[in-house]
Amino acid sequence: MQTGMIGSRRSAEWQNPWRERLMFTLATILLLGFGLVLPHGVASENVAAMFWDIDALRWLLLGLWLVIVLEGIAGLVAALRARTPSAVMRFLLVAVLPPLRLAISPQAPPGWIWLPLTGWRRHGPGLFRRMELRFALPMLVVATLIIPVIGLELLFAEELARNPRMAAGLHGLTSLIWFAFTTEFILMITVARKKLQYAREHWINLLIILLPLVAFLRMLFLIKALRAAKMSQAVQTVRLRVVLTRAHRIAMLLNLLERLLVLKPRLYLKILRGREERSLRELSDTRRRIREMEMRIARQARERGD
Repeated sequence: MQTGMIGSRRSAEWQNPWRERLMFTLATILLLGFGLVLPHGVASENVAAMFWDIDALRWLLLGLWLVIVLEGIAGLVAALRARTPSAVMRFLLVAVLPPLRLAISPQAPPGWIWLPLTGWRRHGPGLFRRMELRFALPMLVVATLIIPVIGLELLFAEELARNPRMAAGLHGLTSLIWFAFTTEFILMITVARKKLQYAREHWINLLIILLPLVAFLRMLFLIKALRAAKMSQAVQTVRLRVVLTRAHRIAMLLNLLERLLVLKPRLYLKILRGREERSLRELSDTRRRIREMEMRIARQARERGD
């Protein structure tokens, strides 16, 4: 049985499981829609552009965004009446980045998260470790999907360019991978106590999430350049497309390697110790330079005094 505030306020509005289940579902659909319109590589760009040209899909994404914002406003009003701290900040985050509604609720007290299988839970190291363990195996399976993706792109590049169905299938697979990484990152950074530290430690995951967004903006720029017949700009954006795709694939391979290393504790420990030694050497070098600068400043002060 849950304790604390939840135990004493079972009838509170922010505890409504049906509301949270609905908003979690809507945020999930919105995130899946984003995954479809974002390009995840050279072969999937035409498919992503095709999805983006579907008016019904664009209106659906916009409608879901508005529903999440309106629900956030209602939750914000209730939170302000209850004098809930940080409600405004959480509302702004959800309004600007609506997929964050997966884990962030403006009306709930800070430090609480609603999860589909467990309900309301308070943030803490225990919850973070349990979620980390639950994500470990499924995300390892998802990360391994990058191997067939790269294989198809290398071996069947011409077929992907000619066969729309094959390209659509690959795009669906890469969209699913992106959705899984984004969902994991949103949930884990929400329950992490030191969010900036978590983002720094999982910068590869963040890169996997953000590179398709950059590619999407580049795709829109390419469409405008072609319509304006500015072919030089179009050629430059095509080169950027290749660079972004390679960076994205390298980031996913690095993520897969890191997840595999976790399964080999001794090897991973050896790598971590190597990182520690490099960090200690850098720290020692920094301290040496600090001492040299302090001595230099002291010497200059004595010379001016003389």
